[in-house]
Amino acid sequence: MATCNGGAFISDQLDSLAAQVRLPDQLVICDDDSGDDTLEKVESFREKAPFEIRVERNPERLGATANFERAISLCEGEIILLSDQDDVWLPQKLERMVGSLEKNPGWGFALCNGLVVDGQLSPLGYDL
Repeated sequence: MATCNGGAFISDQLDSLAAQVRLPDQLVICDDDSGDDTLEKVESFREKAPFEIRVERNPERLGATANFERAISLCEGEIILLSDQDDVWLPQKLERMVGSLEKNPGWGFALCNGLVVDGQLSPLGYDL
């Protein structure tokens, strides 16, 4: 997960990761020098998380693409799912994505759709 000033949204995403049918093996969070309470919320969640969380803070802003690249470089697993700080995952997402990739070892990647919602998670009537 790449973060930058995501304090207003990150708790919903972290809670959705903890509610997955299949929990993540590891969550790597690279923070791009946030100036809000993003990291405090991450640390609070880490204390109760049912999976390993690694948090790295960039000493200077890298930008979104480089921040994701850094996060990917720190992952230890063979299957990596990317997450924005303002995503909220449905409970079966991880199970379905990992299952698809494990059943199709020749695939280099898999994509999924997403509902577009407002700040209260109400659907806006279209998807990605």
